[in-house]
Amino acid sequence: MRTHTRTHVYVSFANPYLVCDLCRQPVPRWHNNDKCGCSEECWLDPCSHNAEAVSVCPSWSPVDGCTCREVLGSVDHGPAPAGHPAA
Repeated sequence: MRTHTRTHVYVSFANPYLVCDLCRQPVPRWHNNDKCGCSEECWLDPCSHNAEAVSVCPSWSPVDGCTCREVLGSVDHGPAPAGHPAA
C-alpha cells in the first residue's frame, strides 16, 4: 500500500497590507494551484476564500512600502500585521 502526500505551494504577497475582499482578514499569501498540481481553484491563506486580495494601504509600493504619511499627510489604516516587513 502506498500513501501519497501533497505539499501545497503558497506564494507570499510582498504587500503586507492585503486583506481578503470577502472577510477582510489579513492574507499574507495565496495557494498557487498551477505550481502544486491541484485540481482545486486557488485560494487566499489563511481564510481559504477564492477572492481578491485588496490593499488597505492606498499608497503602498514595493520599493518604499507605506508612504501614506509622506503622500497623503496621514495614515488611515493600521500597521502591517506582525510577521510582515513594513516595506
